[in-house]
Amino acid sequence: MPRVPGAHHYQVNYRHVIDSLLRKPGGFRNYRYRDDLFPLEVFRQAWEALNRRLPPCQADLTYLRILKQAALGLESDVAQALRLLLDQDQGQNLWDEKTITELTGVMTAPQCIPVLALPLVNLTLYDQLFLVEAEHVAA
Repeated sequence: MPRVPGAHHYQVNYRHVIDSLLRKPGGFRNYRYRDDLFPLEVFRQAWEALNRRLPPCQADLTYLRILKQAALGLESDVAQALRLLLDQDQGQNLWDEKTITELTGVMTAPQCIPVLALPLVNLTLYDQLFLVEAEHVAA
């Protein structure tokens, strides 16, 4: 991250705090650095649209889940999906993080963890190094 000089300057990356905010979504509404959790203007517009339509706690949780998708995938894909939904939105369409997932294809968790095959190590090459060193010392 770029350095922000000065006593009262700060920079918050939403990717660093999103997990803790999801555990306590009620803290988002009054979060001191909440404005830094809108990486693009379309994210702010999406939160405002959710805030108009849903109860406060549900709006905050839905926005944080959308922000988590942006952190896991491409922020630009999520922003494009939000723009599309906001352009189509006339106050009647209800959308949430599941709609964003359908539009972007971002999964919230990895499907499976790949199994890694550990190669066998041939230690005879290591032993040969000791023999070469012993011959060098003896000579």
